[in-house]
Amino acid sequence: MELFEQTKELLHKVTETIYFFRKQNYYKAFESAKKVIDLLQAYLGNLQAQDAQEFLPVLSMALDAMEEQDGTKLADLYEEGVLPLLYQMQQRLFETSENLLKDCWGKNRRILKEKFPELYRQVLECRENVPDKYQLSWAKTGDLVLDVDTGHGIVRLDSMCDPWQEARLFTESSMGEEGYLVLGFGMGYHIEFLLDQMTFGTVAVLENDLNQLAIALSYRDLSAVLNNWKLSIVYCPNADEYLKYLADVKENVKICIWYPSVRAMEDTSLRQALENYKIESSSAENMAGVLRDNFKYNLQKNDEEVSVLKDTFRGRQVILAAAGPSLDDNLELLKNQDVSKTILVCVGKIAKKLIAAGVMPDYIVMTDGHGKTGWRIYGIEDCGVPLIYLSTVAFNVAHAYRGKRYIAFQKGYPAAEQYAKDHGFGTFETGGSVATFALDMLIRFECSKVICVGLDMGYRGGRTHAQGVGNDLADKRNLRKVEGIETKEIYTSRTLDLYRQWIEKRIQGITETEFINVSKGARIHGMKEEKLERILG
Repeated sequence: MELFEQTKELLHKVTETIYFFRKQNYYKAFESAKKVIDLLQAYLGNLQAQDAQEFLPVLSMALDAMEEQDGTKLADLYEEGVLPLLYQMQQRLFETSENLLKDCWGKNRRILKEKFPELYRQVLECRENVPDKYQLSWAKTGDLVLDVDTGHGIVRLDSMCDPWQEARLFTESSMGEEGYLVLGFGMGYHIEFLLDQMTFGTVAVLENDLNQLAIALSYRDLSAVLNNWKLSIVYCPNADEYLKYLADVKENVKICIWYPSVRAMEDTSLRQALENYKIESSSAENMAGVLRDNFKYNLQKNDEEVSVLKDTFRGRQVILAAAGPSLDDNLELLKNQDVSKTILVCVGKIAKKLIAAGVMPDYIVMTDGHGKTGWRIYGIEDCGVPLIYLSTVAFNVAHAYRGKRYIAFQKGYPAAEQYAKDHGFGTFETGGSVATFALDMLIRFECSKVICVGLDMGYRGGRTHAQGVGNDLADKRNLRKVEGIETKEIYTSRTLDLYRQWIEKRIQGITETEFINVSKGARIHGMKEEKLERILG
């Protein structure tokens, strides 16, 4: 057991050292590297002579690299020389030793009972009856890993290679705020790491699986974690409890999601709600720098704000053409529509397709911040159709488009909200996609009727989008099934389902505008379902 724990400690310290060197944080790296050498020298004294002999050449080279202060060489030695030997040693211990699993419940329970009495009672009730669907195993490092058979697949809560390195990377992406709300406890590695890295602030953990907590507290020494004044743990048995905490979170508190815990949830509605939240938050975080630059350059265009078009749309019938597979069914009808009666608004992804088919839209709408979406308007920059774009759209799109342009400012993006407020402009809800933004805009413009074409929100006919702008669906394993219009169920993605749910909430209670869906994908409750030929006469 002692050798097992020493090996685990060394593995943690070696991977930490490599991490600091790769990040070029040389002060911490050399400090950690010296600690590794000290630990390694003590460790060799506990090994059999033959095993110790394997480490000596690498240790000698590491000492030379330390003397030369060659960080790159030292990191390579640790990664290619020391780590494999330690993994090999840990594997031998797995194979030849018994009773490596420690009972930590007695140590943890005293603190849990004193600090979290209600949670203690709840964990105690389920601890003796943990179902067989929870299976413990060892990571290569000697850390415990938990698998959960959810009924929709086996979910592993932590890395089988190195849970500590995984926790470090999670923490690195999460640091920078005064407090943290973490969704998912798992086996607690990321919580332990987060608390260790914080100098002030608090960490609140929301967990809905008492069995996971019971297992973690039974077999991992988490007494220091539980005793940390910064930590609170809240049992959230249902979606309402989670959403209550998410709604009340303060501005200076960062929400962090341990995604494996979300994937392991039995409650489908709760799991999907948190998966949707994860999609939204991850997208915003990943695009933060890009959106900032787009916003700055787009303002320099001095384009008119889109609300000047409100009188043009008020009381009018509008066709909103999206890029779903069923768009192809209605191309001929769109070509022959009476343009005097209807305004045709299309999303940027299908603008070129419509124009090539002889369907000239009245407005093109674009919202995507990725520069790679510029292809959508290349070749139609001079088509004469006005472009409505979100303030954070890829700046190369607004720059390249030579027709009339209108800019829109969105809610949820602080710089856009402030600019709109300073200049007396309205703001729009985006809903995460170009179609949802366009729908919100048409509602605010008080259109009498919005007819949605190609708003499938699902993969009709095994296709992701209309011909020419999408692909055949290759893999259905990670998809959801939702209620369909043509069929009882239709496959859709988490993202599309999030947009569908957003639309249903957005149009709920709107009486001034009639919503008609002529698409043939997922059912959008609150929209009438008609055929386009009946509407256009």
